[in-house]
Amino acid sequence: MKPLPLHFKASILASTISLVILSVGMIVASGRLAKQIQDEETQIAALQAENLAEQLSLTPNQFDTDDLQDIANIVSGSRPNLYNVRIWKLQDGNFTQTASSDDSLSNEVIDNETRDTLVKGVELKSIRQIESSDGDLLLRVYSPVVVEKQVVGAVEVIEKLDAIWSITWHYASYMLWILVVTVALMAAAFYVLFQKLIYSPVGNLLEAMEGARTGDLSVELGPDLRLDEFGLLSNNFNSMMTQIRDMTAERESQNELLQKRVVEATAELRQKNDQLELSNIELLRTTRVMSAMERLAAAGQTAAQFAHEVGTPLNLISGHTQLLQSSLAAGPGDRKRLKIIADQIDRIEKIVHEMLDRTRFGISDRVPVDINALLRKTIAAMEPTIADHKVILSATFSGDLPDIQGDSDRLQQVFLNLFNNAIDATPTGGGLKISTSATGNKVLVEFSDSGAGMTDEISSKIFQPLFTTKERGRGTGLGLYVVKQILDEHGAEIHVESKSGIGTIFRLYFSTS
Repeated sequence: MKPLPLHFKASILASTISLVILSVGMIVASGRLAKQIQDEETQIAALQAENLAEQLSLTPNQFDTDDLQDIANIVSGSRPNLYNVRIWKLQDGNFTQTASSDDSLSNEVIDNETRDTLVKGVELKSIRQIESSDGDLLLRVYSPVVVEKQVVGAVEVIEKLDAIWSITWHYASYMLWILVVTVALMAAAFYVLFQKLIYSPVGNLLEAMEGARTGDLSVELGPDLRLDEFGLLSNNFNSMMTQIRDMTAERESQNELLQKRVVEATAELRQKNDQLELSNIELLRTTRVMSAMERLAAAGQTAAQFAHEVGTPLNLISGHTQLLQSSLAAGPGDRKRLKIIADQIDRIEKIVHEMLDRTRFGISDRVPVDINALLRKTIAAMEPTIADHKVILSATFSGDLPDIQGDSDRLQQVFLNLFNNAIDATPTGGGLKISTSATGNKVLVEFSDSGAGMTDEISSKIFQPLFTTKERGRGTGLGLYVVKQILDEHGAEIHVESKSGIGTIFRLYFSTS
């Protein structure tokens, strides 16, 4: 099957991305507009009830006249979505309906909770959303009528609200054609521009390269006066073909001279020269392959360690940044997360400088380290990741734990790696227990998870470099190797206890002497 042209695939991709972005934007905008319209209807209904109650408060004698029915009818007809307006009079502690613009609700009474709220004499409204017998969404707004600080009645305004989904669909249907036309025009424009500016020059270049591949060294592209990449590519191609022709002519001349010398040489010398030439070529090829493999291995291990060391802080920064982006107002929690982000950035810079300054592990500074405080700091940094993976964390810290000598940043890297391993072992959520205790002259730190666990064969290999059981792209195989190296630097020990399907326990023993 012939593959699709590049410009066609690019046009489809651009159109799809544009369609998704515009569709999401349209739906979000329509939903927000619908919510705003519903909020405005609610505010208008509340304002009408409050104004009518205030008017009746100024003219209390109207409660005993026939004008109340006219007033209710006038207010009810002021807006299309006004379902009903009712006026209540307070008598003997109960509200009695005195006027209503719709007799279908004449049998309804004010419930006890609303009545108790209204008779307090406080200027407030009781707003409720209910569904009518016809399936309409009704909004009821109550406002008390207060005369000389005494509640004498109440005004009820019933508003019919359009459902958010119906308003959204109403506006979205108008925008659908605009969306289709916009995407179609964008796709057409992108297709034409890509065909003219990219596909055509690339096609000419491929045609010239095919000619050169078949042996036609006289092929050249027409002079391109453009200053973009394709113009430079065309000019460089022509220059390269000129050099190839000159080198080919020179090579042919040298071949003729060499043939004359070979004819003059003896058969034995020719045979030895041929063997020596073959040996040199093979030796050179082998040397180059070995050198390349050594460089690739060194570069791969360095790159993997760098990615592993830097990846964890960047993931933490990403988690806290997402929390901040979803927050509407900065508070103490947000400032705490900003501080955590700044600390992790400092750690990234320090790790990079350490990798550039030295080629083997080593502790730069030995200072007293409070293991409990360092674990609390690490837990605070990992809090968003733990919550996101639905891991239940339980921490128990010994109160009389002595300090140890070491590098707090390096030790925090150990704890972060163990946190990440526990989270990876519980992809659908689970439990993680952390505890500290003093045993003789050692400090014990224990990480226990309820994850998938490991077999004995895997447990025996987890501290080997580049060994990983994670999916490709998710693990470098250096996490626990780095943990072991850092603990060796601190004279600490690590023991693993794991059973497949039950969980894993890592025990770290630090010397206090």
